[in-house]
Amino acid sequence: MVRVRQSDGTERTLRPRHVVLATGISGVPYVPEIPGASDFAGVLCHSSAHISGRDFAGRRAVVVGSGTSGHDIAQDFYEQGVDVTLVQRSGTYVMSSKNGIAVLLGGLYEDGGPPVEDADLMLSSFTFPVVGQLHVGATKVLAEMDAELLAGLEGAGFKLDFGEDGSGLLMKFLTRGGGYYIDVGASTLIAESKIKLKQGVGIERLERDGVVFTDGTTLPAEVVVLATGYQNMRESARALFGDNVANRYQPVWGLNSEGELRTVWRRSGQPGLWFMGRQPSTGTHLLKVPGPPDQGNRGGLIPRLET
Repeated sequence: MVRVRQSDGTERTLRPRHVVLATGISGVPYVPEIPGASDFAGVLCHSSAHISGRDFAGRRAVVVGSGTSGHDIAQDFYEQGVDVTLVQRSGTYVMSSKNGIAVLLGGLYEDGGPPVEDADLMLSSFTFPVVGQLHVGATKVLAEMDAELLAGLEGAGFKLDFGEDGSGLLMKFLTRGGGYYIDVGASTLIAESKIKLKQGVGIERLERDGVVFTDGTTLPAEVVVLATGYQNMRESARALFGDNVANRYQPVWGLNSEGELRTVWRRSGQPGLWFMGRQPSTGTHLLKVPGPPDQGNRGGLIPRLET
């Protein structure tokens, strides 16, 4: 039984056989506890709450985290006239959007390419470990094509990370759901020191007027944005259904021992609860997957899960 509270305050009671969570792999924000947060006189928020840097023009901002959100927000701050520093705690994989899309998806999603349904199937026809091996070569090609961009980043002190076994973006996405940036302008701003960089440190504490880092240095700031990512998708379900249900299913996302995505598009451990995620191309064929297991359960062909 599911109770749904509608926008007008009324409730509906539903009794579905299945519940599908298509809430995305980035659900519940991960917000670290930072000593002194209550003493900070400025604005402190997670990246999910950031709307625009327009209201902070002429002030100083610190963005913690160097994934996609961190880069995008830092670029937004710069373009709105904010003095912004990006804090990079560990390495990040970076590729240009111009070269990256052409190398990784060339021949599939472009004019003259196959029908979208065929391209989707071709993209998903290899097992992830095999794709990871194939992407080692593609990542090397991309690094050569983006050599000037990457050299500029390293010259600014930015730490590059080419992923597990040098496999680049895809395996980072599949195993972590982050740790990368497809450049649309922020990398050049970092290389030119227009976005300032603080590398290899975290926040020790906040003070009234700024940030104290783990290396003992300080930085004045009126706004701090935590681009620190999101918790596992199971926490989205926990918020909806409570601990009793959430504790029954497996961790969501990342690769299992067979090299397949954990819990996504497959039985979750909680009968009738399904997690759907990944890029739109996956839906073309994987949307057909939940039907057969359900039919098998009705026919008694699949053993019932212990609950």
